[in-house]
Amino acid sequence: MKKEHGQVTGIIWRTPAEMAAYQKLQEYASDHRLTVSAAAKQLVMQGLRSIVNQAEK
Repeated sequence: MKKEHGQVTGIIWRTPAEMAAYQKLQEYASDHRLTVSAAAKQLVMQGLRSIVNQAEK
């Protein structure tokens, strides 16, 4: 797979707001001793679980 400039974990980070979010993701990953990719996957799964749990109420 050829990655585009600014692409990490399958997401392209271009705008200043996106880069700020990526930096927070990097910090989260570092704090939890995860790769950025693993941290992104973990946060997506947590978010999806939260949405599904709210929908079930």
